[in-house]
Amino acid sequence: MYAVIGVGIVCLAYAGYTLPYHLIDIKFLFLAACTVGVGSRITVQIPKFKSHISVSDTFVFLALVLYGGEAATILASLEAFCSAWRFCNKKITVLFNAATMAISTMLVWNVLHVIGFDTDAELHGHSLNNFIITFSLIATVQFIANTAISSTYGALKSDIGWWETWKTHYAWTFITYLVGSLTAGAIVFFTDYVGYSALFASIPIIVFLYLTYRMYLTNVEMSLTQAEQARNHAEAIEAQAIALAESEERFRAAFNYAPIGIALVSPNGNWLKVNKALCQILGYDEDEFLITDFQSMIFADDLGNTLIKIHELLAGKIRTCQLEQRYLAKDGQTVWASWSASTVIDSGRDQSNLVFQIQDITDKKIAEEQLRYKATHDGLTALPNRSLFVSRLELAIERAKLEPQHRVCVLFIDLDRFKVVNDSLGHFVGDKLLVEIANRLRECLRPSDMVARLGGDEFTILVEGRCEDDEVVRIAQRIHEKFENPFNLDGHEIFSSASIGILSRNESHQSAEDIMRDADTAMYQAKRAGKARHEVFNPDMHEAVKEVLQIENDLRRAIERNELFVQYQPIFSLEDDSVAGFEALARWRHRDLGLIDPGKFIPLAEEIGYIDVIGMHILRLATREICRLRELTIAARPLTLSVNLSCRQFANPRLVESIKEIIDETGFPAANLKLEITESVFFEYPDKAIAMLNQLRELGIDINVDDFGTGYSNLNYLRKLPVSTLKIDRSFISPIDSEGNNTEIVETISMLARSLNLMVIAEGVETEAQLAQLKRLNCEGAQGNFFAPPMPFEDLAQFIDADVLPEFLTQRYDEVPLVPTLQ
Repeated sequence: MYAVIGVGIVCLAYAGYTLPYHLIDIKFLFLAACTVGVGSRITVQIPKFKSHISVSDTFVFLALVLYGGEAATILASLEAFCSAWRFCNKKITVLFNAATMAISTMLVWNVLHVIGFDTDAELHGHSLNNFIITFSLIATVQFIANTAISSTYGALKSDIGWWETWKTHYAWTFITYLVGSLTAGAIVFFTDYVGYSALFASIPIIVFLYLTYRMYLTNVEMSLTQAEQARNHAEAIEAQAIALAESEERFRAAFNYAPIGIALVSPNGNWLKVNKALCQILGYDEDEFLITDFQSMIFADDLGNTLIKIHELLAGKIRTCQLEQRYLAKDGQTVWASWSASTVIDSGRDQSNLVFQIQDITDKKIAEEQLRYKATHDGLTALPNRSLFVSRLELAIERAKLEPQHRVCVLFIDLDRFKVVNDSLGHFVGDKLLVEIANRLRECLRPSDMVARLGGDEFTILVEGRCEDDEVVRIAQRIHEKFENPFNLDGHEIFSSASIGILSRNESHQSAEDIMRDADTAMYQAKRAGKARHEVFNPDMHEAVKEVLQIENDLRRAIERNELFVQYQPIFSLEDDSVAGFEALARWRHRDLGLIDPGKFIPLAEEIGYIDVIGMHILRLATREICRLRELTIAARPLTLSVNLSCRQFANPRLVESIKEIIDETGFPAANLKLEITESVFFEYPDKAIAMLNQLRELGIDINVDDFGTGYSNLNYLRKLPVSTLKIDRSFISPIDSEGNNTEIVETISMLARSLNLMVIAEGVETEAQLAQLKRLNCEGAQGNFFAPPMPFEDLAQFIDADVLPEFLTQRYDEVPLVPTLQ
């Protein structure tokens, strides 16, 4: 733009310098005034084009031929400047337009001189051909110059090619230049005949002609516009008809081949038209549809809501509706469908019909039902799971609140020793056992009762309605009776039992959580009472549970508080009536509760997984004290130490390593250590226990089987294991009376031990008659209160002192009371 302005200034300077001022007269000034003041304001728009024909173009061309190129250049630039100033606020654009006109006009004048046209000769020679050629040339050069500059500016501004810019925006403006040029030529032509008065007279004539022509063109434009509108309207109607036909065709295609069922239905429910998908969904052909209505195909339970929605549709209350419905297919199958309906006007009958869209969702509903079932049922036993049980229990509670006669009872069932089955026979057999147990539990219920598996080996039963407490207890009894029969699984005969807690809801149970908590408490009491039994909840159980919880918390701190200690009960050799050793017995002196029964805290330690810590603590304490005892006494021979190992300790893979570390730490001889185990270890950890016991035996440690005959005796294990001694449980010793009766079991165990080359020690000896029978049966050892009760470490030294021991034994056999230190 600055370059064009610069060139334009040069052209104007040159024109001003070479202007023949002597030719400038009143006529030129009049022409200039008309050009600037009138000509630029009178324009005529060309129909169907965006360009205008301006009177000023004619006056500029007149100045060119009458006064020369210098005067025309100045006049064209001045006219462009004034016109642009009225319509544009940017000064650079105003200057750019003025400069463009200066350049193009000066170029026209120079082109005429270069070609050799003499305007006086050509225009005043009365040659029409020369006249037309001259003015056509003027229009052409002016057009090319102006549009070239403008196209260059437009191309640079819009990044569109120069040719595309010129062709699109400027090519059709040539007619503007041509009309203006020929009009100027016509004025010159008449001036030759009439004189300059024709110039002055022509100006108003030109103005009126332009105005008349503009009105004419306006009418032409209106006519063209009306014709165009009529043509467009006709084309629109035709296009609409075509579109309607195409739309109808598309609708028919969409209707017939839609993937979902679509039907046109009358207000009374008759099928008017159905597509292929609907025929496939319900199995009927089109003719069968058209002779019936949808009411005969839909399930009766779903018909009521459907008719209500249709009534609202036809009444205009709603525009569309959706429901899930069930239809009866031709083959009798139930088809779940997603149904949506809307209305459509039947122009022929002036009524509304219904459009049904029916999508088969049967597979979806089946999948949802399966997911719902899986979410509320146990995958293994197919029993309801915890979530469904709790939901049902909450509903029962709400009903009981409204109906006092409606009772709610829960049986909380936990299988006894189920872990033994899993660990010994594998989880596959364990799962089969759970399935069989679930089947037996179902057989114990009333039709209205519900049994659920909470998880693991826990089950619950919900009993609700009109029932008595005795009836609920009878359900528990039936369960125990069912469990008396063994389960035959993959060639294994398995006996199982269950601990059952029974709760009958009262006003204090306001939620399912309350009921489950108390039923669980009752079940826990059944387990603590010996398992394979049932207990009915009572409020006192809460206190027992709190006590157990307190004991559990304190037990974890008993070692650091130095509350655990060891008492020792002597084991006598019946061959020479001497002390052969001691059994270490764990004791707990609680800081608030005093001495706590081992039968209470040892099972608790096993349950909470603390038995490893307590067991190793007792072993370390006992071995350290017995080593010290050997330094304080004058015993003639080494004394053995028997320490109990819990079955649960065999779950610890570092058991053997821990025992070795303790005897190395305390310096206790491994040959004098005897570890006592129960028969249950062979069933809970069969392979692991055998391997560990062999490792202990390799260290020189003897293995005793404690409480023999009370558990699951297995002679095969006795042959495999490195066992040295069988200890007969006190329950077999206590029946022996003063006459020596009831010795059969003891005699059998003694014979079994001799056949396996094992020693026998009897526990719980209380009378001299019992001792006499044991000696008769050749038992190698015995222990019990008849000899001495368990005693603290402080009394051991005096007990085994060489001066005290013979006198003690003599007094015992002479039925002399025990010395005070042993009391």
